[in-house]
Amino acid sequence: MQRFKVSEVFRSIQGEGEAVGLPSDFIRLYTCNLTCSWCDTKYTWVGQDRAIEGKDFIYLTSREIIDRLTKIGNTKHVTITGGEPLLQPIEELVMELKGKGRSVIIETNGTIEPSETLLNLVDIWSISPKTSNSGTKYDYGKMQWINRTKGYYLKFVVVNPSEDIREISQFVDSRGIKDNKVILQPNGVSRNYEKCVTELMDYAVSAALPYRVVPQIHRLAWGLTRGK
Repeated sequence: MQRFKVSEVFRSIQGEGEAVGLPSDFIRLYTCNLTCSWCDTKYTWVGQDRAIEGKDFIYLTSREIIDRLTKIGNTKHVTITGGEPLLQPIEELVMELKGKGRSVIIETNGTIEPSETLLNLVDIWSISPKTSNSGTKYDYGKMQWINRTKGYYLKFVVVNPSEDIREISQFVDSRGIKDNKVILQPNGVSRNYEKCVTELMDYAVSAALPYRVVPQIHRLAWGLTRGK
């Protein structure tokens, strides 16, 4: 039976994206293939080459993960996130969740093409392409698979509105992506998050942007508290 490297399993409110505000169970998997400077879950990948079982992650089977979810009381929605969850073969886990009537969101950076099984099972793909503000190299060419999903949205972190949104618009326009698929959110690790929210919203209004601005409401409620 497949065992997964798991950072944490918890219940919270979905704090971002299209499902914002909905109670959700979260399965956060360990390891990532990117190292974004503003990542708010670096504990899922910092030191991953020398990660210690029991300290940085624990091994859990899909049955053990579902047992943990059952103990905290099931919600309709489950979010599988990371790190980068597609670095692990999660088909079995998703099949078991769907078999129990759960709605599954996968949060991914978009660089790894999902299997056909996942494309058929997952309800919503929350995809976070990385602009140059992330400090990491990102290959937009690896996102050809997104139009084969049941549903998706793109979630971009904005640090400098005037620069970042120009880059985002160029990508969106070049791919013919509909404006309603695009969500902008402020830099979640900023010391003054409220200021970042205001600056991004002010820019969106002044530039009459066609994209949605959706702050991370879990960040507003709990700051950078882990498991929230």
